[in-house]
Amino acid sequence: MMPLDRPAAPADRPRRVAVLGSTGSIGRSTLEVIAASEGRFTASLLCGHRSVGPLLEQAAACRPRWLVVTDPTAAASIGPAALPPGTELVVGAERLAELVAAPEIDQVVSAIVGAAGLASTWAAVAAGKPVALANKETLVMAGPLVMRLAA
Repeated sequence: MMPLDRPAAPADRPRRVAVLGSTGSIGRSTLEVIAASEGRFTASLLCGHRSVGPLLEQAAACRPRWLVVTDPTAAASIGPAALPPGTELVVGAERLAELVAAPEIDQVVSAIVGAAGLASTWAAVAAGKPVALANKETLVMAGPLVMRLAA
């Protein structure tokens, strides 16, 4: 979704990836690719909706800067001791949209199911991030708009 003429992350550090929908099958596969990348990529943001247990397991393994839980009720069940050192718990879809646009994120894998992924995908594209889109609903609902924004 991004032209190839936009700059990539500097070669002297790993590409910092936001994995949206990290507890789903595509998110888990993405984390496997990151783990096997020999340091070329790092998972800087993991995001899930309600699957707190698997999300915390992923955070322990990946040690992201941000762990985003979009469901406030599910997020309330996470105590500070459950997070790895250096990982910040962030709650809500609005905050997710802010973080994917942050300069600390180089690339976004958008695997959030359904319409829930549109706002964060839009924010990433608007910020000029390369987005690997693994959700057809974004294109069904707003494909021409997203593609125009990415151009």
